[in-house]
Amino acid sequence: MSTPAKTSKPRGKAALIASVGATAAASLIALTSSMEGVRLTPYDDHLAGNIQTVCFGETNIEMRRYTMPECQDILGGSLAGYASEVKSVTPGFDALTDGQKVAVVDLAYNTGLPNYRGSTLRRMYSTKQFPAACDQFLRWRFVGDRDCAVAANGCGGIYKRRQLERAACLGEH
Repeated sequence: MSTPAKTSKPRGKAALIASVGATAAASLIALTSSMEGVRLTPYDDHLAGNIQTVCFGETNIEMRRYTMPECQDILGGSLAGYASEVKSVTPGFDALTDGQKVAVVDLAYNTGLPNYRGSTLRRMYSTKQFPAACDQFLRWRFVGDRDCAVAANGCGGIYKRRQLERAACLGEH
């Protein structure tokens, strides 16, 4: 007599693929990892108020040294969690284009889920007000009171990220 095979929930990248699809998952990992950069040892993220950070911008894991494969697995799992939450508060998420999914999950990962939940961007996504919803990404260019679209403010990577998210939302890449 055989015993039934145990099924386990997908983890990491597999969980992300299950949530957003393979093409969107690959694009999301590429965008997020390229904009976050990676550090295998913890550091203080000065743009985020000196919050301890490791891997690809992770703040809610043990602060210790990680290997690159560990960081990649953690990123896939984190993005899967963000995608699941974004999906739960965005009616019609499954009908979005891959680019629209990539853009909004990356924004939530970077700015935090509470910020996304209360945003005009989420309301516009939920009511399918495209392309106007895509233009909302450019409003998320501030760190504290610094406008990251102004080169002298030293946070231009944030504005570049918002431009990439907008382009993904519009299907431009």
